[in-house]
Amino acid sequence: MKYLDLGDGRPKVGMAYGPIVIEFAERHPELVDYVEIPFEQLRHHPPTGRVQEELPVVLHCSSMSIAGFVPPTDATLDAIAVHAERTRTPWIGEHLAFISADSLDAAPGAPPVELTYTVCPQLIEETIDRVATNLQRLRPRYDVPIILENSPQYFDVPGSTMSMPAFLAEVARRCDVDLLLDVTHLLITTSNPRLDPMAAAREMPLERVVEVHLSGMSWQSGRWWDDHAAPVPDAVFDLLDAIVPRLAPKAVTFEYNWAPSMPESLLVEQLSRVRRLLALAA
Repeated sequence: MKYLDLGDGRPKVGMAYGPIVIEFAERHPELVDYVEIPFEQLRHHPPTGRVQEELPVVLHCSSMSIAGFVPPTDATLDAIAVHAERTRTPWIGEHLAFISADSLDAAPGAPPVELTYTVCPQLIEETIDRVATNLQRLRPRYDVPIILENSPQYFDVPGSTMSMPAFLAEVARRCDVDLLLDVTHLLITTSNPRLDPMAAAREMPLERVVEVHLSGMSWQSGRWWDDHAAPVPDAVFDLLDAIVPRLAPKAVTFEYNWAPSMPESLLVEQLSRVRRLLALAA
């Protein structure tokens, strides 16, 4: 089994687990340092874990409902701990979002609803209080840190009283938690309401970013959406380039896990581009 070694202090470049990743990594081992795998995939399809015979694994997660008011089951949290220990992931990346909600059924004891998709919460003080409470409860369960990923904000969340950058900054400060910066999510969050992404980035505690995500975007129904089957656009690279002086990430992950195919020349160019950006290659 292979494990990610961060001892040299140099940032690593990896890819989210998907249909194109393993063969590409075999052909270009100098470009892919690790594979990021969702806990949910390991839990429901254990053979996925065999990839660690070839590549180190970083664990991603969409099950803690960390910005929600309905906690996941102990069985789910215990299963995350098992996979975190087995993979020796250096951290657990989790969304600053919720996935469980109270049932609309008013009957006493009605089971919570599992939304099967991470949902951006209300950007309010009460949510920050809930994140702090959840982290206080979750952290003792794991031997590695939990880092929080900014959600893509596709529209103004009703009831919100602050912007996403201000919300992230306050979560990081109050909860003393590091971040997983999804640059594409940040660009979507600012592009749909036509805000300045650099102004948003200046509000964020980028010095707390441990990992960076890069993915594609698609234009549907009059707004931008996250798209892990589309190439990372130049606008995302440009934003990353502009904020790199404030970043010191330990890892950068390309999320092409929805892509059944992708031109190999494009993958080589994009991974090489990030390595140059991080001063990992000439």
